[in-house]
Amino acid sequence: MKTYLVIRFSAMGDILLTLPVLAAACEQNPNARFIVLTRPKFSVFFEGYPQIQVLSIDVDKEYDGIKGLWKLSRQLRREQKFESILDLHQNIRSFFIKLFLLRSSSYTIFKGRRRKKALTRKNRKSNKILLHSTERYARVLRKAGLKVDLNEVGQRNYFKELEPLDLHKESHWIGIAPFAQHEGKIWPKEYIKEVMLSIPESSTILLFGGGDEEIYLLRQLSVDFDNVEVIGPKYSLKQQLSLISALDVMLCMDSGNMHLAALAGIRTVSVWGATHPNAGFGPFGSQEHNIVQVPKSELPCRPCSIYGNKPCYREDYACLHLIDVDEVSDLVNKSDT
Repeated sequence: MKTYLVIRFSAMGDILLTLPVLAAACEQNPNARFIVLTRPKFSVFFEGYPQIQVLSIDVDKEYDGIKGLWKLSRQLRREQKFESILDLHQNIRSFFIKLFLLRSSSYTIFKGRRRKKALTRKNRKSNKILLHSTERYARVLRKAGLKVDLNEVGQRNYFKELEPLDLHKESHWIGIAPFAQHEGKIWPKEYIKEVMLSIPESSTILLFGGGDEEIYLLRQLSVDFDNVEVIGPKYSLKQQLSLISALDVMLCMDSGNMHLAALAGIRTVSVWGATHPNAGFGPFGSQEHNIVQVPKSELPCRPCSIYGNKPCYREDYACLHLIDVDEVSDLVNKSDT
């Protein structure tokens, strides 16, 4: 059996998109084994895959800086044996790990930064549809001699180890995850509330968020509703995966929750503002995905950012404010009709 060291530390959405690729690689290469080097909080995503072992690494404390990465590399040389390094991150940390493990062959992701810059520049934007991140990851594995055909993996729930919950699901479950990491990806909360008002009272709405500020805002949203439950820190990540897996539809932003729902095999309705699925970060899977966005013909400034972290060119986030609430509501409620 050949063993491969896989490096990807963040962010959550990027980690999640490695999952279907590694799942396909496990199925199509039964004699391959993968050691995934990532942050501790992401290890839950890979549970239930016998060919995948996660090494949870705290790169902010124990293995911080050059000395920490040297310590980590020495530990890897001493405790692990692997055929090749599969660098799915291509950042300064993965560079030094590969440097310190020089005796091992390595294969590195090509991120296509020049084409992404052309897609988001202010003037003379490119209209090309860039490779999806899963295909970029798959190409790294193929370079290492592994078979990875993403066309062979169908719709499924990729999360194998779900924590059993006494759900008592007796109604239509609609998940809403209104937050994202950056302002350019967050639909105004008043629009979210309008969508909530359109949902029949017979349905159950689960609001997903994390951190004190997000939970406070979710509780504000839920005040006028009897059919809403706020899903926050009282649920572990594994429990939240169980809840997401039981949803009928998820309304979300371009965010980690979008990828969670898609990889759980759930229909997603995702709202896109400053970012664009053409950059290669759209939801994965063969189930229905409803992407709602202002057409580039109406807002030529879109997209202005790959990650949503750049200031709005217009300074008004029209890309979010011009999205039609009725369109989103119709998509969310579609399965009720």
